[in-house]
Amino acid sequence: MSSFQDKSFSNMEDLYPVPFPDDVPIAKLETISLNKLLSNNEVEAQRLFNVCKGSGFFYLDMMDHEIGRKMWEDACYACRSGQAVLPITPMTTKKAYKARTGVKVLDRGYQTGAVNDDGQPRDSEMFMVPQTEFFSNEPLGFELPPWLAPHEERFKNAMSSGNIVANVILSILEGKLELPPGALTNIHKLTDSSGDFIRVLRYPGTDLGAEIDPLRFPPHRDAVSIAILFTWLGGLQITDEEAAFAVPESSWRWVKPVPGTAVVNLGDAMEVFTNKLLKSGLHRVIKAPGLQRAHDKYSVLIVARPEDSTPMRSFSSPVIPEGTEEQKSAPIYSSIEWGHNKIKALQDFIDKLQSARAGKTENLERSWTAPKSGSGIDVLEGCPVGLVTHYRTKAEH
Repeated sequence: MSSFQDKSFSNMEDLYPVPFPDDVPIAKLETISLNKLLSNNEVEAQRLFNVCKGSGFFYLDMMDHEIGRKMWEDACYACRSGQAVLPITPMTTKKAYKARTGVKVLDRGYQTGAVNDDGQPRDSEMFMVPQTEFFSNEPLGFELPPWLAPHEERFKNAMSSGNIVANVILSILEGKLELPPGALTNIHKLTDSSGDFIRVLRYPGTDLGAEIDPLRFPPHRDAVSIAILFTWLGGLQITDEEAAFAVPESSWRWVKPVPGTAVVNLGDAMEVFTNKLLKSGLHRVIKAPGLQRAHDKYSVLIVARPEDSTPMRSFSSPVIPEGTEEQKSAPIYSSIEWGHNKIKALQDFIDKLQSARAGKTENLERSWTAPKSGSGIDVLEGCPVGLVTHYRTKAEH
């Protein structure tokens, strides 16, 4: 029997086992052409800027330019590598691939939550391959574990392409924001120490009649600059723009996977840099809809973060709103401190919600250090106020 490495990229039937259902509410996202962005098409650049000021989410057509096509193939390869190793690798072996210690972001290692009696994750699992260790100008002596090492070159190719695509977007936003050339792109270099990564996620399939428990999949925003997501089954949801806080279930919209595209969203870093002129989209990932729910869902995520020492504050330009006096007097943290505190706060919040529901302590193996004292990052950071109240009520009852 041939391995997944021999599978054709023109035949994607293995990645789309069941059609996306047509009876669920679907988010209406703009499709942006990578080729037109690379060709400096002004109309497409303005469309991109408008989307980034709105929902912050859009489809990026990867098939109309060679760079995009290669990235799409590398993402499909990464997905198939996850299919090949995650279900069969022993949990003890996977957990031996540890996250980095100290002040960090979630860019390296294996992670899962609760594990079933059969050794399979209850909700999700993922591994991260760090960009810094492979592209730094200084050798860092890092090696992937044996169960991932055979796929190293394709992971690196995907991260390299991802950095190119992210900087195409950032360079256009620089111009639209009337920032000096390099203001954004110079802090998102491939060789920077920044916590960039490629992440492969698996959400095990479940019974079609199983109830979706939103408590296990709290909405959040990404502590990155740009996230580039490849996914083949449903699960990603975003909200109506009007439903910014309470997030009733009726306001969630499914993002339908479209072959040959990536789902791109801005993260919180871009809100910081533009004083919220550009938007970081609220989203969540739950079990797939309809008949797709019975199948394991895989996603491949590639992100761009600011270089670790970048001060997290708004840029100054005629387009970016001026900060308030309170904002101007607030402490300024580096990108690595800011990202560490935001991710830890959100994940601690998820642990507390799940522990309250289970009646016992449930947490992930993260080796997190405590948030920096006085960081201004509350334990509820990353979740809308109304949602926190809603989930607290559910957890307590």
